[in-house]
Amino acid sequence: MSKIFIEVIKKHTLKAEIDHDYFLIAIKSVLEDYRLAYYLNKKFNLQFKKEDFSLNFNHRAGNFSVFGFKSPITNSYWSLILNQQTVEQKVSEQTVSLFEEITNTYILIPEEKKVDYFLKIEHQYSPEEKEDFIKSINTIHRVITSYEVNPNDLKSKDLLIF
Repeated sequence: MSKIFIEVIKKHTLKAEIDHDYFLIAIKSVLEDYRLAYYLNKKFNLQFKKEDFSLNFNHRAGNFSVFGFKSPITNSYWSLILNQQTVEQKVSEQTVSLFEEITNTYILIPEEKKVDYFLKIEHQYSPEEKEDFIKSINTIHRVITSYEVNPNDLKSKDLLIF
């Protein structure tokens, strides 16, 4: 008598979802990145410094500067991230053009294409504290507006992980 064994194989799918545990503020401003970092330093008693790296991705054009500060008191980490970069490219002499330069604008987070900067704060703050941060940022000269963005609503949210 022969025995027949039937093996049942179950297929399981593992979905890994990263929990974005940070507070994100979108900032619209005409200030250069280093000037905005300077004003944020003064406003919140921070010490932003330009990071040794920039955000650049193989599948995207652009090189986005990052300023960072780690608070020794609250153990929070603050990042000021450039969202828009305008690059001027010279037109070759062979090309006939009314303009000598062409500008290309690259955007890190396309869902927020009107935002110039993101302020990413990795720390738990109360809703009142978050609102106070936004109100204070809006008082900075040449900041047009700032508002909270829910990172989970962004399709490109993983680009903000570094």
